[in-house]
Amino acid sequence: MSRFRRTTARARQLWVGMRLNPVAERAMAGRGPDDPDPALAAGEAGDPPPVDDAPSDPEHPERRYVPTGLVVGAAWSWRLLIIGSLLAVVLYLLSQVTMVVIPVVISFLLAAMLQPVAAWLIRHGWNKSLASIVVLIAGLAVVGAIITFVIQQFIAGIPDFYQSILTGLRDAQDWLEAGPWGLDGAQVAEILADIQVNITDWYQVNQETIVQTGLDVAGSTASGLGNFVTGLFLVLFTTYFFIRDGRRIWTFLTGWLPRPATESMRYAGGAGWSTLVQYMRTIVVVAAVDAIFIGLGLWLLDIPLWLPLTTLVFLGAFIPIIGATVSGAVAVVVALVGTENGLVNALIVLGIVLAVQQLESNLLQPFLMSRAVKLHPLAIVLAVTAGGFVWGIIGALVAVPLLAIVNGTVRALNRFKEARREAQARGLGDGDATIAAANANGDPIDGGRQAARDK
Repeated sequence: MSRFRRTTARARQLWVGMRLNPVAERAMAGRGPDDPDPALAAGEAGDPPPVDDAPSDPEHPERRYVPTGLVVGAAWSWRLLIIGSLLAVVLYLLSQVTMVVIPVVISFLLAAMLQPVAAWLIRHGWNKSLASIVVLIAGLAVVGAIITFVIQQFIAGIPDFYQSILTGLRDAQDWLEAGPWGLDGAQVAEILADIQVNITDWYQVNQETIVQTGLDVAGSTASGLGNFVTGLFLVLFTTYFFIRDGRRIWTFLTGWLPRPATESMRYAGGAGWSTLVQYMRTIVVVAAVDAIFIGLGLWLLDIPLWLPLTTLVFLGAFIPIIGATVSGAVAVVVALVGTENGLVNALIVLGIVLAVQQLESNLLQPFLMSRAVKLHPLAIVLAVTAGGFVWGIIGALVAVPLLAIVNGTVRALNRFKEARREAQARGLGDGDATIAAANANGDPIDGGRQAARDK
């Protein structure tokens, strides 16, 4: 007899022995054929019986000597440890494929900015594919034209900025000679000569290291250029399909979920997408207002490189709070070292930057962002810091949009559950209650069905 047949025979004997067990026979005889199984009687049909992890006997040592709060805390702790470990593994895996993850995330943000325009064209009779490709090409053309113009202005302004720095150094030398230090021209010239000699000596000593570092940087630049081209192609390709088939992609992904969770996740995903669209629209308006007012002030003060600085302010606004602070500090430094009345102009630029930021935080954001998008400044700072620590500039850029998506999605899930309970209280079945909750009209920014439909 083969091993498989021997194992099958033993299993059959074990099953027969269990069926002929006197205890089991008495238990079966105690209930009718239509009575429910006691193992399932405590729970709903199809659900597993409830399991009480804690001992029910009050004399049990765990009940007598371990406080209830400690028992509950321990139960929460091991569950949180498992969830945290899972998140750590997911983040580690994502960090190993950043060449794919970062372009996909950037494409998601770009699609959130461009998709409303494509949706408007589709509503006016355009083909979906044609509208998506036209919007994508038009957006790239605008960005490319702006970058080209800014680079040309930057290159053209470098000589004037250099002359401004030389003028500032001469003014500093005159102040050292005529100011409270009382240095004469020979002493100042000697100090400058010593600085030059030290720089020359350092260069001669570290010349080989500098050359090797330059070669390493050149090799890294060549490799980085290849990665950049690959990432750019992936961004364009992914953005096009996010604009064109975003709803179909989300429907396909949620189709993998268990049936009871499918409708709620589709509803919440639509709300999260709507939240991201409004966030991106708001941040573009805020960035434009910052750039216009600060750029106007720099132009009126005749600050060197005012146009590149204006572009830097616009781009920095996409990283809330921190980006605006850094770009404003750069403008203040340029005003300090690049103009004749450096200190006065720097103080004026600092005042303009602070005034515009107050206008942004106290008027624009509360007015433009609804309750679902509005985030506390502490949450923004922590998110930007954590994102920058994990993924650098890209992480700082996507941290706040990701936080906005999570905020909108959680609100939508809570509202979906509440609407479903209300529908069930009106006497609707599970299926009808789910449909009624998904079609419920709530906060416009969280309109899951409509947002998913527009997506």
